[in-house]
Amino acid sequence: MTHALIAAALAAPKTHVVVVTYADGRVRRFETRNEASAENHAVMERRKVGRDLIDRATVSEIEKVKE
Repeated sequence: MTHALIAAALAAPKTHVVVVTYADGRVRRFETRNEASAENHAVMERRKVGRDLIDRATVSEIEKVKE
């Protein structure tokens, strides 16, 4: 029963997208299954706008300019 629920959740179409733009021009997209989870992710990303963050891939500082 649980496996069927997990499989159904993973198969659900992703209908909402949160797009994040960094100062160096990179853009990241986060696809979600519903509006509530997209809004939760967007709120988290908005808190980081204007801050200097560390990029894990390059270990250099990056700035998030908009969500």
